[in-house]
Amino acid sequence: MRTAHRVETVRAAEAALMARLPEGALMQRAAAGLAAACCSLLGRGRVYGARVVLLVGSGDNGGDALHAGARLTRRGAGVTAVLLGERAHEGGLAALRAAGGRGVVG
Repeated sequence: MRTAHRVETVRAAEAALMARLPEGALMQRAAAGLAAACCSLLGRGRVYGARVVLLVGSGDNGGDALHAGARLTRRGAGVTAVLLGERAHEGGLAALRAAGGRGVVG
């Protein structure tokens, strides 16, 4: 069975957690989890040399994806982020580019 949560419930839980954590820690945790899930999908030992495309919106979820892309890039994947919004999460995009990934406007 799958469970869905209302946006307000998720935002309240995130706000309470972010109040206790250093700035950016929650995004790094989300990015680590997303990168790990991507590695599982790619298969053990198949990250290096894999080509990964990220479809990235302008919000914090886009920042999660960009930071995950940076992690995958550092593991040897070729990562391209297609930026779908009018802006991208600056820190996430900077991390992706610093790791060797690229962002293109979609």
